[in-house]
Amino acid sequence: MRTQPEIRPTAFDPFGEPVADGVARACPEVAGDRTARRVGGAVFWTLALAILAGRIYAYDMPAVQDVAAHAVQMLALR
Repeated sequence: MRTQPEIRPTAFDPFGEPVADGVARACPEVAGDRTARRVGGAVFWTLALAILAGRIYAYDMPAVQDVAAHAVQMLALR
């Protein structure tokens, strides 16, 4: 009797295009990759929001306005 060849489901790239079977086997997706991507994204957005919150908080402080005024003067001297 013949054995049926193993039929693998079609693999897709991140853009939704089907990829060849050889490429799919050469680049297996590991669960750790997904976890690292999620953690990296969470760290990035946490830092982005913290920087934004710091800028909003420090917007009306006199020291920030003094530094901004000196920066404008230095740019004007160029």
